[in-house]
Amino acid sequence: MPTPLLVQLDNVSVSLAGRRILHGVSWRWRRGESWAVLGANGSGKSTFLRLVAGELHPDPVDGGRRTYGLNGKPSTCAAGVRDHLAFVSPEQQERYLNLEWVRTGRDVLLTGFHQTDYLYRRLTAEQNAAAGKLAEELQLGPLLRRDVQTLSQGEFRRLLIARALLGKPRVLLLDEFTDGLDAAMRATLLAAVQRAAETGTSVLIATHRDDELLPLLHGRLMLEEGRIAAKRRRERKVGREENSQLSTLNSQPPARDGVRSLEVERSPVRSLRPFAAEPFLFRLRNVSVYLDRKPILKNLDWEMRSGEHWAITGPNGSGKSTFLKLLLGELHPAMGGVIHRFGEPQRHTLWEIRARTGYVGPDLQTAYRDALTAREVVASGWFASIGLLDAVTRAQWRRVDEVLAQLSLSDLAREPFLHLSYGQRRRVLLARALVHRPKVLLLDEPLDGLDAESLSLMRQHLTGMGGDGMYLVMITHRPEELPEMNHPTRHLVMRSPPNYFGPT
Repeated sequence: MPTPLLVQLDNVSVSLAGRRILHGVSWRWRRGESWAVLGANGSGKSTFLRLVAGELHPDPVDGGRRTYGLNGKPSTCAAGVRDHLAFVSPEQQERYLNLEWVRTGRDVLLTGFHQTDYLYRRLTAEQNAAAGKLAEELQLGPLLRRDVQTLSQGEFRRLLIARALLGKPRVLLLDEFTDGLDAAMRATLLAAVQRAAETGTSVLIATHRDDELLPLLHGRLMLEEGRIAAKRRRERKVGREENSQLSTLNSQPPARDGVRSLEVERSPVRSLRPFAAEPFLFRLRNVSVYLDRKPILKNLDWEMRSGEHWAITGPNGSGKSTFLKLLLGELHPAMGGVIHRFGEPQRHTLWEIRARTGYVGPDLQTAYRDALTAREVVASGWFASIGLLDAVTRAQWRRVDEVLAQLSLSDLAREPFLHLSYGQRRRVLLARALVHRPKVLLLDEPLDGLDAESLSLMRQHLTGMGGDGMYLVMITHRPEELPEMNHPTRHLVMRSPPNYFGPT
């Protein structure tokens, strides 16, 4: 007897804003199977997952047929699908960050039992116990007590994955779900997904990264320009190599939450090197930053000079993004700390800082919610604004088009920014950061969400910028993806809480 179907797509096409994204897709997903969806940025992977999740529908005219078998009987209606599946994606994280209510990590986690945005039902004692057990396994710890708006990208992603696993869904959809996670937490969560698949959850993963292609996969689906270019199914027989891979994942040291690494902090914080009279770009003395009255950065002495690039690494929650916001002028030192910029002793206004810096980060990507084209988003970099607050001159538009061409984005210039893939939007934001020719680029995981070709191209662009008198401060959890620079690249390793750091 054949294995029951979960989802069947027959010649399905999907359009967004009048443009067809998926073209004539046919595919069958059977219960107990796990698949990977592969393809370049803009190939339709996220749209494909949203179609499977019931968030998008086949086109009403000549759109084909989608059939669900989640309730044991075939149905073309998406009603009730949400009760059986969990979905984690960068867009889901962005949506949470745009909700205005104050919500703790615990509030978000517990909605995983019913896959709702808010907790509408009182939980049983058994459910509370299950939530506590999972929180301990995934080292959620104090994240449960914090406002989710104060969590780092990796901390929030970790919470959303835990939320998805909590209800033991029949179907689990994961879209680039390890972006923003440090290496130890990636291993922990990948192993958790593997265990879920082994206990009956069918998993569908959209990814650009080979290290997410776990032994659980029964097949791979390759998309090109919204069409299935290749489809490969295999009988799942876990052999010696796969068992070795899973064993390696499960033997990784658990990710250490910040509150558990206090022994690192007992070492005295020291200056990276003596201050010098030569020009500096940033200089920090005895700088601490507190958020919600909790120390995120503490007693930092650091400087960056012209001719240097810096890579910032460290576990989730160690203060890396806070450090960039401090340099950018969006956060300020606590009393007793001093920060100087651009070799000048005076304090700079936020607009003076933004005129000499460019910034790319996941929070900036989340902030763009209006109907703007990619070209307009890049133009907003002239004003360091979200949207266009002033008239753009002809010379400024020429520079916008020049940067779009430089980053191979000209074909996306007239496309609505919100309709682009996550990786495409990240590339557009880099163009925005470059448009006003800044002195320093502050980059928070700028290569997340990029396919292999785009990642290689972006690394080349960043390398070229480093040779043109522009200096980089870049946060990454994947040091192997750092661009190769002509000038020295120094490393800042941050630990928590609050951070102790040292150069390499």
